[in-house]
Parts: sequence; structure tokens; C-alpha cells
Amino acid sequence: MKNLLNLQLDMTSGSIAKKTLIFALPVLLSGWLQLLYSAMDLIVCGNFGSPYSVGAITATSSLTYLIVSLFMGFSVGANVLIAQAFGAKNKERANKIIGATYALGLVSSIILLVVGVTCSRYFLLWMGTPSDIIDLSTTYMTIYFIGIPFTILYNFGAALLRGLGDTTKPFFFLLFAGIINVGLNFLFVITFKMDVAGVATTTVISQFISAFLVTYTLFRNKKSFANLQLKNIRFYKNETLRIIMIGIPAGLQSALFSLSNVIIQSSINSFGPMAVSGAGAQSSIESFLATGVDAFAQAGVAFVGANYGAMDEKRIKVSIFYSSLYGAIFAIVAGLLCFFFAEPLLRLYISDPEAISYGVEKMNIVETTYIIYAFVCTISSAIRGLGYSFTPMVVSLLGICGVRILYIFTLFPLEMFHSMFGLYIAYPISWLAALLVHIPCLIIISRKVFAKIKKARETSSLA
Repeated sequence: MKNLLNLQLDMTSGSIAKKTLIFALPVLLSGWLQLLYSAMDLIVCGNFGSPYSVGAITATSSLTYLIVSLFMGFSVGANVLIAQAFGAKNKERANKIIGATYALGLVSSIILLVVGVTCSRYFLLWMGTPSDIIDLSTTYMTIYFIGIPFTILYNFGAALLRGLGDTTKPFFFLLFAGIINVGLNFLFVITFKMDVAGVATTTVISQFISAFLVTYTLFRNKKSFANLQLKNIRFYKNETLRIIMIGIPAGLQSALFSLSNVIIQSSINSFGPMAVSGAGAQSSIESFLATGVDAFAQAGVAFVGANYGAMDEKRIKVSIFYSSLYGAIFAIVAGLLCFFFAEPLLRLYISDPEAISYGVEKMNIVETTYIIYAFVCTISSAIRGLGYSFTPMVVSLLGICGVRILYIFTLFPLEMFHSMFGLYIAYPISWLAALLVHIPCLIIISRKVFAKIKKARETSSLA
């Protein structure tokens, strides 16, 4: 156990195929733990709460992600920069990056806390949230945003640890916090009858625990390559600007991606509470696939970034190959399992036959085409690892968000497309559009970066 907690990968040497898996597995399990706790929220509420509890919680997911995602982009920027500093063996810069990341995290937390608590109901009304669930949804969102500082600090801290090659500690911290989360869920919902308020409260408590553990680790990480120091928690100009330059496009990409999901969610809302519950349950299951793909994408960012810092062209290419390969294999296997076991999986969340039918229909369309999304995710992450965050944002804006929004406002209102099937087909269409643009972008940017590396080596050899 002690060896696992102290595991720190050197991403600039050794087998990339093996180390990508070693890196990605704890990230995947960490993501699944977070989703498992969210799924337990829905399962407990669905079985012991009010009839509308599941719909109330899932109706907030796209909106919550939209609000939070812009600031979460800073964690992507921190991850890329700390990996590059690690690859270049620049300890002083790494310490500054850690301090600047926490400074950004504290400011972001305050902004999100104020916006989330004061504006939740107005946002839900704008989305056309059904009147049967809007009060419960507002309660859930308000409590969730009270604890948003802990969510931000955990994710920022975990991104820094992963950029330094340490993916095991964030996993074990989540495991510990999650066990407490599940136990408190049963206590607050079943014993205290707190319904969605109880679920939201347990989420805040567990996020506090994981944020504390990650931050404490960074403070105590004195024997590692870099660590968090109170004197360094400030806005270093160069490091802060680089985090923002990489983070804002990444955050905007996630926010715009989520905005298109909010628009789709608004269309789902028009089909009634059972459609909301069925689609929401499917979204919770789909999140397990997205997290698996994202784990390999995060590995790609870290390995590409570290080897770019080390100026190793060959290892950059191999890193991109294996992160994309593993992401695609995962998407195929998981997608097929979801297709064949759609109804039993949905019954873990909901019991109403009508709601289940809505969920099955969405799952059959989205999960079977998930390999397209896997390639979009891993390729865009590789581009970010090379320091180009603006390009994936523009591609996602036009290819995913633009296509979805155009589809919703032009084709979906037509009678032949105005159905749940007609709505869900927007997902694979938009992924394919983005992929067809991402591939040539990666080729062009890679050639540019490799030329830069070659020039730097020639200059170094002459010196």
C-alpha cells in the first residue's frame, strides 16, 4: 500500500504502452468512484426519495457542468504546464505553477459560489425545467454550489499530482471520501428523510474530505519533484498567464459542449418528467464511458506534455498512438456491454417502464457510436499536450456545439425528426463532424512542433 501511495511515474523514459495503462487506471477508477457516488445518489433517491427525485437531480447535471466547466479548464492548463516542467526537470517553475494554480482555484471558487447560490433557480427556469421538479432541483443545486470550493480545489490539486506522474493518491483519497459519501446517503435520505437535500449535503462533505487530503499531500510533498508552499500561492505573471491561455480555451470547449447538452436537455424536458428521468439515468451510465475515455485522454495530455518538455519527438508520437488506441478499445467494449445490458442497467436507477424505454432508446444510439467520441477526446487532448488549446476549442465549437445547435433549431422541429430518436442522433453526427476536423489539425500542429524541436536540437548542438 505504501509503495502504491508513493508511486510517481517518469513519463519521459520506459515503456509508454505500459506506463500509459499504469497512469490511466487510477484516473479511470477515480472517475468511476466519483460517478459511482453520483449513481448511488440517484439509486438511493430513486428507491427511498420522492417519485421526482431522480429527475430533479439529473435535470441539473448539464447546467451544473456548464457553469463549472469554464473554471475547470484551468486544471487542464495546470496539468499541461506541470507535465512540461516535469519533463524539462524545471523544479522552480513547477513550484510556481502549483502556487499559481491554487491562487486561481481560490478565486474561481468564490465566483462560482456566488453565481451558483444566487442564480440556480433562474437558470433552471430558463431551461424549462418541469414544475413538478423545479423546487427539488433548486434545492439540490444551491447546496451543491455551497460546497463548490471543495470540488474546485480537489480537481485542481489532483490535476497537479497527475501532471507530476502521481495518479494513485487521488484515487485512494476519493475511495475514502466516497465510502463516507455512500454511508451518509443512507443516513440522510433513509433515516432523516432529507431526500435531494440529504444527497447534496453528503456530496459537499465528501468533496471537502477529498480536497483536504489532496491539498495536504501537496503541502507535505517535500521529497517529490515539486510541492505546494504558502508563500507560493500567488499570481506569478508568466505561469498564471500560461495556465489561463491553455485553460480558458479548454474550459470554453467544455462549457460550449455542455451548452449544447443544456439545449438538448431543454428539448428532452418538453417530452415530460418520464423522458427526463429515462434520459437522466442513461446519462449517468454514459458518464462511466466518458470517464474511461477521459482517463486515456488525460494520460495523453500528461505523456505528450512531459515528452514535449523533454523534446522527444518519438515518444510524443508513441504517446498519442497508445492513448488513442486504449481509448478506442475501451469505447468499443463498454459500448457493446451497454447495448446488450441496457434495460438491466437502467433498472438500477428507475423502475417506471416508460422512463426505461426512453433510456434504452438513447443508450442504443449513443453508446454504440462512442468510439467516435473516444477519438475526438484523445486527439484533442494530444493537441493540448503540445500547448495548443485554442484549436480544439474552435473545432468543438463548430463541429460539436455548432452542429448540435443547428440541428436542434432546424431539423428537430420538423415532424419527421421530432422524436427522441431524432433528438439523440445529434450526438454521433456532431462527434463525426468534429473528428473529421481534429485529425488534420493534429497532423499540422505535430509537424509544426516537431520542426521546432528539431531546430532547438540543432541550435543546442551548435552551442
